[in-house]
Amino acid sequence: MKRSLPRSWLAYAAYLLAFGLAGGYVLSLGVRSLYAYNFLKSGHRGFRGKVHRADAELGFAAVPGSQGLHVFPIGPPLPMRYNLDELRVPASDASASPRQRPFVLALGCSFTYGDACLAEDTWPYLVARGLGGTALNAGKCAYGLSQMLILARRLVPRYRPEYVLVQFSPWLVGRGTSGFARSTFGLVPVPYLTLADGHVGLQPPCFRAMVFDLPFPRFDNKRRGLGEFLSFFFTAGAPLFVHDDAYVAMYEARRLGGGAADAEREQASAAGDDVNRLVYREIAQVCKDDAATMVLVRLSHPLERHHQELKELYGDVVYVDAQATLDAGVPNGDPDAYYRRFGHWRGEPPVLVDTHPNPEAHGIIAREILSRLRAR
Repeated sequence: MKRSLPRSWLAYAAYLLAFGLAGGYVLSLGVRSLYAYNFLKSGHRGFRGKVHRADAELGFAAVPGSQGLHVFPIGPPLPMRYNLDELRVPASDASASPRQRPFVLALGCSFTYGDACLAEDTWPYLVARGLGGTALNAGKCAYGLSQMLILARRLVPRYRPEYVLVQFSPWLVGRGTSGFARSTFGLVPVPYLTLADGHVGLQPPCFRAMVFDLPFPRFDNKRRGLGEFLSFFFTAGAPLFVHDDAYVAMYEARRLGGGAADAEREQASAAGDDVNRLVYREIAQVCKDDAATMVLVRLSHPLERHHQELKELYGDVVYVDAQATLDAGVPNGDPDAYYRRFGHWRGEPPVLVDTHPNPEAHGIIAREILSRLRAR
């Protein structure tokens, strides 16, 4: 006859298990917080200052009227600014709204925003200046096709721009169906595209991002020490990761339940070319409804030969293969040569600190767009 363990032993084993799980989780919070802490204390690349916020529709957006810095592992930072309309403007420009027509609205990701460049060196700004008008640069780093569609629906009727510059890059549709933006630490849910019966839909972010509400900018400096880390852990690191873990658990539970929106997102993800056509076609229709000229600007990884033309949108869409123009400026199709010319280099000896288009590349893109527009 088997003897069962006394209840006191079972309770003790349950206590040890619970204690071990809790201790392991606290340890994981500490490790993740230490990674985030070390990133902020290092010579990192990115933004410094509170310039972005959580947004219920876009996932994240600009803080109206905010100023900050682009920082790099090497060399001085560059100033950046959003005006009160949440559009990127030169750091010296405090205006709240556009002033001079023609208005040139730009939609896209960091390639449109102009990561690592001054606002006045970016192709949306240069195109607007070449046309004698005002740039409305709505590009944001890490944005995808879902946010571009939302902004087209919102901003084209609001501003009624004469021109709408729309970035076309192969990664935008993947971002538009993933449901999460790229981030250094913490989760940033974003709206995602769905596909059902040949129609594209939009779903809101699955939960609200917490990373923008916590005091991470306060720790973005060189100060170190046990007290500094403990303050970071309790006010920023642990609250962020506890929040994200809890909401991810709920999100995964909903996914296991087999929701229709998740199935339609998977369908959209698998049908990237079809989703591209449908979304860009809708943006073209939005532009047509408000008598704006849509300019589709192809930007890609260097020397990428295979791409979707998308020339079945509308006859009055202006197509600019800016990437082909950049590629043509590189001898022998050499990717290293491409980045030597069009990447961001700093230090002595020079080090490649950012692979986004540099001011020279932005100038070439702008000249190509202006050439096509004037040829019409």
